[in-house]
Amino acid sequence: MADLGAGTGLFTRLLLSAGAARVDAIEPNPEMRAELEAALAAQVAAGAVRVHAGTSEATGRPDASADLVTAAQAAHWFAPEPTVRELRRVLRPGGRVLLVWNDWRGVDAPLNRAYGEVVAGFTEADVPPLATRVPEAELPGLLPGGFEKRLFDHAVPFTRERLRALAGSVSYLPSPGDPAYAAMTAALDRAFGEPAGGEAPLVYRTHAYLGRLDG
Repeated sequence: MADLGAGTGLFTRLLLSAGAARVDAIEPNPEMRAELEAALAAQVAAGAVRVHAGTSEATGRPDASADLVTAAQAAHWFAPEPTVRELRRVLRPGGRVLLVWNDWRGVDAPLNRAYGEVVAGFTEADVPPLATRVPEAELPGLLPGGFEKRLFDHAVPFTRERLRALAGSVSYLPSPGDPAYAAMTAALDRAFGEPAGGEAPLVYRTHAYLGRLDG
């Protein structure tokens, strides 16, 4: 398997736990690669994980070297045409591509609604509605051979601090150094509505697309 945009290796771990014999973790950011190598040092030493600098357009992997290419929380950064060309080269005959995103939007749950109302007021005007994943109507650009779709909901317990951290990590929202950050965190605290130290579930919906590059 080849895991594109592997980051610090969160999805790479899942692939290994699901039975992958070997995963090529491909990540362009050197700091994230270093963290991945440290977190999965035992698997790297055993040869179960190989860490590479690369992108979806230039993986650096040999021809026909993967049965499955994955991208979790990453494919919205990919340029479709050069990515498809590169993955056709890397995949073996019959190989497939798995694109996965977690998204709290679109789930009708109390904290999801409250969080959504707050961040809508602090989101830059030119940010598209699906800034952090590829709209399904555009997926044929990355999966031109068609795809199967699965959706899974899962609740994650959040504290006030974790909700602040989530908002602070989003590129199109005020960052901790931004003058608007204090107003946003105050609004988040009011929306959370629980005493300090309490928890409430934010429900994520996993969008998984398993597809092919050729019909």
